[in-house]
Amino acid sequence: MEDIEAVIFDLDGTLVSVEERFYQVFLDTLKVHHLPAVGRELFMQKFKANRLDELIELEDKRAFWIVFLSSYGGAHAELSKVFPGVRETLVALRRAGIKIGLITGRLCEPDEVLEELSEKGLRDLFDALVTKKLVVELLKPEELFSRKQEIVQVLERLRANPERSILVADYAEDVKSAKGLGLRTVAVLSGSSDLDELRKASPDLILKSVNELPIALGLTEVRGPS
Repeated sequence: MEDIEAVIFDLDGTLVSVEERFYQVFLDTLKVHHLPAVGRELFMQKFKANRLDELIELEDKRAFWIVFLSSYGGAHAELSKVFPGVRETLVALRRAGIKIGLITGRLCEPDEVLEELSEKGLRDLFDALVTKKLVVELLKPEELFSRKQEIVQVLERLRANPERSILVADYAEDVKSAKGLGLRTVAVLSGSSDLDELRKASPDLILKSVNELPIALGLTEVRGPS
């Protein structure tokens, strides 16, 4: 893939662990809505199958997710751990002269994410960042989990051509969003969608983690400064 000029990463589940933090924020949001807690085993079954709505006994489930996504950025950050090899992968991309973008579905300001990235030693490795909060006013009610607007915005900031860009993500909906915009897609098994769900989204490639990305892209030569 020598023609690639930009790689865009999803954050949670792709670069940092998501399961424990997601579960705790989910419990917090259930409590906000005066709903009963759910056990971790049941949560994980629904989480991997993208069926968490079945655990939300509300007519307006979108309202639940707005609260969830709004609180996620500042809650239980200590539970998100950087996956092994993430920094090395990002450094390899930079050395190859590839621009690096980051998107997240968190409904928070970019500075909140940047602070967390700084604590995790990753802040200096991204050329552009777009959070869901920056684009939420552009979304129709049914588009809350679409990633198209975040991808469009980060491509503009990177000044990158969609056809020469890759999205790397763990969530099937992210893959579908990127494919609809003409990007190539790499799905990773480190996060919220299991293998069956990712296959349904038809990514160009499925990897165990981003640790495998440099080899998959054939990054054997340095094309620019780190």
